[in-house]
Amino acid sequence: MFVRQGKKAISNYAIARKVRLISISSRIFQSQLQETSNTNEPFDWDRGARTNKTNLSPLYASMKRLMDQNPGCVSLIQVGSFYELYFDQAEIYGPKLGLKVATRKTSNHCIPMAGFPLSQLRKFVEVLVQEHNVNVAIVDQNSSKDKTIHNLIHRKISRIISPGTLIDESFLNFDKNNYLVAISFPPNMERLPPDPDMPVGLAWIDVSIGESLVQQTTLGDLVSDLSRIQPSEILISKTLQSSNLHTGKWYAPLQDLRRYFIRYHTIKYTDLKLQFKASVQATRKALEEFTPREEAAMNMILSYVSVNLPEANFSLELPTQYMNSDCLQMDARTRDALELTERAIGGRSSTIGTLLSTIKRTTTASGTRLLIQWIKSPVLDINEIERRQQYVEMFLYNPYLTTQTRHHLNAIGDFVRYAQRLSMGTGDVVHHLVSIADSLNKLEAFETFLKEEYDRNPEQLNVLRDFLKELYIPKDIANEVYETIYVEKPVDIEEEEIVMSELQQSESAETEGSITISDSGIANEPPVPVNLDLESVPERADSKDAYSNSFLAKYRIKEEDRLMPQFAFTINRNYNPELSQLHSELDLLETRESELIAKVKEDIHAIDPKIEVVKKETYGRYENILLISGKQKSIGQAYKILEHDIREHKKKSLIFKSNDWRALQHLIREKRDSITVIEQQIIEELKSKVIDQIPSIKAASKLVDFLDVTSSFSVLAKENHWVKPTLTTYPILAIENGRHVVVESSLQQSGTNFTPNNSTVGQNGKLWVISGPNMGGKSTYLRQNALMVILAQIGSYVPASSATIGIVDKIFTRIGASDDLFNDLSTFMVEMIETSNILQKATSQSLAIVDEIGRGTSGKEGIAIAYATLVELLRTNKCRTLFATHFGIELESMLKENGIDQSDVRYFRTRVLHNANPDNEFESPLIIDHALEEGISERSHALEIARMAGFPKSALDVAKRALDAMS
Repeated sequence: MFVRQGKKAISNYAIARKVRLISISSRIFQSQLQETSNTNEPFDWDRGARTNKTNLSPLYASMKRLMDQNPGCVSLIQVGSFYELYFDQAEIYGPKLGLKVATRKTSNHCIPMAGFPLSQLRKFVEVLVQEHNVNVAIVDQNSSKDKTIHNLIHRKISRIISPGTLIDESFLNFDKNNYLVAISFPPNMERLPPDPDMPVGLAWIDVSIGESLVQQTTLGDLVSDLSRIQPSEILISKTLQSSNLHTGKWYAPLQDLRRYFIRYHTIKYTDLKLQFKASVQATRKALEEFTPREEAAMNMILSYVSVNLPEANFSLELPTQYMNSDCLQMDARTRDALELTERAIGGRSSTIGTLLSTIKRTTTASGTRLLIQWIKSPVLDINEIERRQQYVEMFLYNPYLTTQTRHHLNAIGDFVRYAQRLSMGTGDVVHHLVSIADSLNKLEAFETFLKEEYDRNPEQLNVLRDFLKELYIPKDIANEVYETIYVEKPVDIEEEEIVMSELQQSESAETEGSITISDSGIANEPPVPVNLDLESVPERADSKDAYSNSFLAKYRIKEEDRLMPQFAFTINRNYNPELSQLHSELDLLETRESELIAKVKEDIHAIDPKIEVVKKETYGRYENILLISGKQKSIGQAYKILEHDIREHKKKSLIFKSNDWRALQHLIREKRDSITVIEQQIIEELKSKVIDQIPSIKAASKLVDFLDVTSSFSVLAKENHWVKPTLTTYPILAIENGRHVVVESSLQQSGTNFTPNNSTVGQNGKLWVISGPNMGGKSTYLRQNALMVILAQIGSYVPASSATIGIVDKIFTRIGASDDLFNDLSTFMVEMIETSNILQKATSQSLAIVDEIGRGTSGKEGIAIAYATLVELLRTNKCRTLFATHFGIELESMLKENGIDQSDVRYFRTRVLHNANPDNEFESPLIIDHALEEGISERSHALEIARMAGFPKSALDVAKRALDAMS
């Protein structure tokens, strides 16, 4: 009994204590709320239970709900003619965007907000996405469709903008692909020890053009593959967010993920595969060939895009399976060292001075994108390389064909982008339809030109035969667009004068005034066509009126067009009988309107000819009125005449809106609305037809891009006297007078010649040890051979007198001396990682270029590392190797002492000439010739190089004494 009472007492005490704590917490909360309202300090808007005193107003509650629905996004919410940020986002990002943060006061809160006009959306989205690396949720407002309900506004997410889902933003670089990548790791893989051979799925798409690819790679190759793709954004499953793979704790190389914009996503399984623009059977067949990891990655990327673009009906090509075994492989550090498409300048990436910027001669943005893909993924198939070379050779020996091809391509432009925008519903539909039709017409003209050239010289242009067979242009859809949509063509001045002369000749001597050709005609009728056939103009009639009426009936030229406000429609008025009838009825109504305006003018001008009468579609709170303006006295007299038809009277203006005028405007609006409804139906039908042709449009675009790139190679070869390389499966690198493409281009701009060098690696030993002083050109020689291989395997000619290149499956580099602060790696650690990568992965078909291994540590240990690397490459990897070092003598001695077979080793050095007067401080003690010769450099000439760099003489003397003491 006592125990029960004790427990009951304790229980009652606990309850009382809880009530007391709740009461205290409530008072503290109210106090904090009051303080926050008074001081504008950040407030936790997620308060849980709400009361009448703490609750947000319905408007701001809806804003908060929209923000909560999109965590991780900055929400830009449309309110009237502004986009606005609220709550914490306003306080955080308002200052970053240069916006003033204000407060909106309600009965309970002071809510932070910042905003900007609708017209500045792209500007601020660019700053948020590009500079602050955040996703942006665009929340647009939509008025109620029910006209009986006023001021009812509905807001919803129209799009989430992220770096990988850009479509037509002004800051999107159309010359390169904007890839969104999804990585699919095996389930629960973070619980297992990392295995470099673990299968990993990759899927990447460029939403702006509808391109999609998939690949099954391995954990060990993942970082290299990402460096090849260069994604703008990476997706990883939400289940791995807590694993923090980017820290490298589970698998060290994954710390490279920190270089990218990463998002974690939970897949929403819907019928996502319908987003592919292909038949169900074709889609199913393609997906059957995917591995589970590839399909999982593709599902993730489709899910993410459907969430970010909820209203977009985007069109994707069926994914292409990318195979590493089909392409020359390079890891991330090799791509960086060779500066293929980007190079680091002052901590920033730039394309200036890269291989891409040096060889780019493409005329279209889509051609440039293809060129970048080729540079990133040179092929191994000799047949494909030779096919590309045939096109280059054809263009090289047919200058007229090249010039005209590039002219046509430049006119065609990047039409695949218009097709994708049309599919996704962004921008103006009619503009996209006309742009696609225009590009298809120009493409048809280009096809005609190619056929004529081929027919004229089929033997020399025989490679065009297969190209023309493969090229299919959906011409019918282009014709239908032009037959449907009114396209205003510019009037040729000379032809206009001819037409006017014809009209004037038909006029009688007593004719007063003249007929004026309208700039655009009434409504949507075309003006005089550019290529007006004068024979098609009606025969000259005896009467001026007969001729004029006939001419004007054909070209819709009316004098009163200058006086009436133009209302442009989209669809040709004679598209169908219903539309034609509506336009005729509208013409009659507009004629009545003109007559009424003329009557008002006649009455007013009797008072004062200078009084202006102008129709205004909108004027303040009025719509479709006549604005009468003039001097105060004249307006007063006009008011007396039109008193019963005036809606507003001011000192110098009247607003005319009589009952007859209102009734007429109501009828005109009804006709226009009826025309607009029909036009929208026609446009939607036409849009669907064009979207059905998008696969054919994209296929034609790819063929055009191929011609763009190959013709650009011919221009490059002609400008720089490059030669066609011979490709072979034998592992050789036989190059005569080879040059570094980028360095040579830079020297040409300064009027200096590049010193060429030969290479016979594979014919004359597989491993070349190259020594010489700094600035002697060793690194340049190493890189130029690697770039020569890449150029050859993308189908380009190469900068040499002659070249025979054995297909290279992988290129490895160990060039330069720098630490990696981003990944917390010292200079020597970077050296060792790159060197170990070569030793682990190089095959007998690979090319390794190694520059000064061991210089990042002490002299003896550095030599030991260099020696071990040399022996391993010689005995195990057996790949073509260019090995630059300052330890030439030491390495040769060690190889001899240890009995290593040197039959595949050759020694070369960069030639150095000594000045005849070395003591002259105004002359360089050395002349670095940059030419390669047989032998080993006995000295690195460090003191001479230091002197050339401007070392003080006193410091040089100290260095010389120290060197003599150590000798």
